[in-house]
Amino acid sequence: MSVFNFIDNAKFQFGRFFLALGFLICGIILLKIAMVPEEVLLNNGEMLPVKQSPLFLYGAIFFIVGSVIWFLYLFGVINTLIGYVIMFVMAGSSVYLLYRDFKTVNDDVQYLAEYKKMNDDIIARMNDIKEAEVAFKEYNKYFTNNMDSLIHFVKTGKKMSVPNIGSLPERRITPEERDYIYGDNRPIDKLMTEQEAHALAKSPNPPADLLNFKRDTIYLSVLDAIFYDDKFVERRSKLGDNLMDFHPDSLRFVPYTQTPVQLDTNSVMKGEIRVPTLRILMVHPMDPEKKYQIGDLNDNHLRDNWSR
Repeated sequence: MSVFNFIDNAKFQFGRFFLALGFLICGIILLKIAMVPEEVLLNNGEMLPVKQSPLFLYGAIFFIVGSVIWFLYLFGVINTLIGYVIMFVMAGSSVYLLYRDFKTVNDDVQYLAEYKKMNDDIIARMNDIKEAEVAFKEYNKYFTNNMDSLIHFVKTGKKMSVPNIGSLPERRITPEERDYIYGDNRPIDKLMTEQEAHALAKSPNPPADLLNFKRDTIYLSVLDAIFYDDKFVERRSKLGDNLMDFHPDSLRFVPYTQTPVQLDTNSVMKGEIRVPTLRILMVHPMDPEKKYQIGDLNDNHLRDNWSR
């Protein structure tokens, strides 16, 4: 047999077995997809295992059985008529199964994208409520479990702010500055403090290095001090892409639902002091087992349960 005849024969045999081998490879790939759950990384760092549709397993069995039957036909174990009928049925069925598998994958992708977006918006909403409650407690000395009161406070309340303008000089105060601040002869053995710098900056003749120093206490609206603050907006945007815009009235509901957020308050003894506690709770609309919590009624921390 010449080299050319050998090459022609090899091409012929490859052409005969190409489709059957393709069916077998497709079956093995679909079987692997069917048996191994896909793990999706959520915004909070948690891995979410997602089981594949049973259609992948059915498709894998179909393609593997089809390839076996095809090989039997090619080796002459099954006669021509039966082989053609089987191949026609298998070809039509394979097109349908591939379409169904593609649709299943596409549906899974959309599901995961929707799940992740809800997850991101829930975490953002939880943090919004936490910030509002912290500001409420700072002003009223207790947390609230009344969402109407919390939203009203966000819209109309005030928050103390101390502008941090100018830098603290890295030097000691002079004897003259000591006399102005303290009026005594205490030793000058430490660098200038924030309180000393503030007092000197407010003096009739402030030092040149304190002309722009400012630490006056002012009161801003809660919206301006927290929710419209550039740092807060930037930090919130990092939680996910295309988050829902902040609006005070939206705080009362779990995102994408009309389900009220669960707000609970309590108080516990810490030594001889009674301190207020808070718990914020939401449930993922697409996953009743997925619960989000900030705080604890039996402890005065405000840690969340998704960053662990």
